[in-house]
Amino acid sequence: MKTGIAIALVALGAVIVQPLRLEAAGPDPNLKATRYGTSLAQAMDQCTFSVTNVGGVAACTPSNSSTEGAFTGGKLLIRSLSSGSQVVTALKSSNTTPPAALAGKVIHTVIMLRVTRTTGTPLVTWVDQTLDCPDVTVPPSGNVRQKETLLGCGLAPALDEKTTNKEILSVQVVDSVSGKVIAVPGVRRKP
Repeated sequence: MKTGIAIALVALGAVIVQPLRLEAAGPDPNLKATRYGTSLAQAMDQCTFSVTNVGGVAACTPSNSSTEGAFTGGKLLIRSLSSGSQVVTALKSSNTTPPAALAGKVIHTVIMLRVTRTTGTPLVTWVDQTLDCPDVTVPPSGNVRQKETLLGCGLAPALDEKTTNKEILSVQVVDSVSGKVIAVPGVRRKP
């Protein structure tokens, strides 16, 4: 009998305490992110099927470790305000072995965005946008810094408005000749 009463009290409490269902009200206007910045690490090829087992985890030998040129530092910055330096990509290979490993390569930055209109009508989220920034040739020093806008990288003008929220889903720096990814957001510890 006591068990039955306890169950009834718990069920009644759940009904009384259950929070009211709220409809989506859009993004919180107090939450602002004015820039996205990340360090870039050298991209390695995905391990599609394991050829070995290391520490109990399936693994592959890294196949992209030296094919696309090394760099010692990389950064990517995307700002919310439209300006000539809204998207900044920087790679440094002047101190690599061999020196300036990226010199002469033609590269570009690829950004995947999810854009949502946060004010006005209609409130919509557009299909994810893949932006290809213009090619840039790495100078003989091996260091490159490219400044571009999201519009210059291919974003439709209607999606560049201040009334849109832009989520960075992925970014990568690609060798424009080979098509291989050379840099992605990440961390790398020096040996």
